[in-house]
Amino acid sequence: MAIYKPNIPKADFLMGAMRSMGYTFESAIADIIDNSISANAKNIKINFPLNPLDCAVSIIDDGIGMDKKTLFLAMRYGSNSCEEHRNENDLGRFGLGMKAASLSQCKKLTVVSKQNKITSSYQWDYDLILEKKDWLVVELNKKEISQLSGIEDLKEKNSGTLVIWENFDILEKSSGDVFSSLKEYKIKIISYLSLIFHRYLNNEKERKLNIRVNSLKLKGLDPFLEKHNKTNIRQQFKLAIKDTQGVERFVSVQPYVLPYQKDLSKEDLDSLGGIINLRTKQGFYIYRNRRLIIWGTWFGLPRNELTKNARIKVDIPNSLDDIWNIDIKKQNASIPKSIKNSLTKAVRETMDFSVKIQNHRGRINKISDDLDYIWNRIEGREKKYMYSINRESRIFGLLKENVDDEAMSRFEMVLEEIERSIPYQQIYIDISQDIVDEIDDTDRLIDIENKGIIWVKHMLELELHTIKQSIDLLFKSEPFCKHPEIKPNMYKYFEL
Repeated sequence: MAIYKPNIPKADFLMGAMRSMGYTFESAIADIIDNSISANAKNIKINFPLNPLDCAVSIIDDGIGMDKKTLFLAMRYGSNSCEEHRNENDLGRFGLGMKAASLSQCKKLTVVSKQNKITSSYQWDYDLILEKKDWLVVELNKKEISQLSGIEDLKEKNSGTLVIWENFDILEKSSGDVFSSLKEYKIKIISYLSLIFHRYLNNEKERKLNIRVNSLKLKGLDPFLEKHNKTNIRQQFKLAIKDTQGVERFVSVQPYVLPYQKDLSKEDLDSLGGIINLRTKQGFYIYRNRRLIIWGTWFGLPRNELTKNARIKVDIPNSLDDIWNIDIKKQNASIPKSIKNSLTKAVRETMDFSVKIQNHRGRINKISDDLDYIWNRIEGREKKYMYSINRESRIFGLLKENVDDEAMSRFEMVLEEIERSIPYQQIYIDISQDIVDEIDDTDRLIDIENKGIIWVKHMLELELHTIKQSIDLLFKSEPFCKHPEIKPNMYKYFEL
């Protein structure tokens, strides 16, 4: 008969390992706020230090609080199972968030909670764990509680919870100046939380949440500009999905197409989080119980510079966490294959509409549909023309295959600036004076041939075509199509 033996992990090793899970300071703070929301808090305040001699960060809420026993269990690693049935408004999952998030930033985590006028407090101290090498949580007495930073705010509340971070060893090692680093994080926290919890802060006819960072009251961003009269709000739909227990759940999908940049005021851009967000954060916005999890990605779906104004709001219930692969930090999610196909149809319709409103400016003129041009010549109103780099070219397609959404969006910003900065007048003057050097010398041909070899190798790595097909396609694109004389050299190089 099998023998069952307990095999308890070493406290110092496991806690040390979990401190390196990859939380950012912002995501760690957001994880604490998740707990406050789950505790039905209406007001949350994050206190950053004002005195270099008191470098503690505290988060206090007016939620339902916890009694002594509940708080003790909450301080336990793995305080609940991700498989357990949870309230639909619960933003937790693994029972690790508060501890793992907090201790990823500091060595000492203290939690004080008040319920029914009774205050309780427990503390994890990593230095103590290293010394004792055991899972020893510290219970604070009344005197110790009374000396804690931020405790006066909790005394004024009927119920609530106070979380205190102290001893920022990682910041100390990386910067040498904890106080200055925390000041920088305070600025990042303001913009980060304004986006992550914008639907709670903006009160979409649901529970209102107030968050303050020191004395500043946060205002939620609006990544969809829903109140703008030129935002096109597409038809909402729901997808039925079965969870791991076979119960049917629903994912809500709401597509939007944002207005042109020229139609946006400074206030509109501020609501989006700035001009960079407008340009780079197209794609899916995934929410879990109205809390933003991941944003600004197409999850590998084809993207186009003309779809940059398309954004898709996706609401998922916490009962589908395992299907979406929500990680412990709640920083990442992956789209399930079971619903990717269903989403694709609606997304394509929205993206096509985005392309349509962009293309009203003109149509692309091509001399030959068989050739793949680097530059598009676009006929606009009154027979006037403009030029744009062809993002649909085969060469550009190879770039998109090897670059993630974030990098591609930033590269798109560079291309837009290049297009806006074409020196038309100087080019015209130089051409009229016949001083533009357009001679393709031997060195230029060698350069084109070498680049062609590189592109063919890329295509072969992606297993898109055979060697001959790759070379033939390449010579339907600029600049290679202008130099058919080097095509035999390409065949020879690849031994065809």
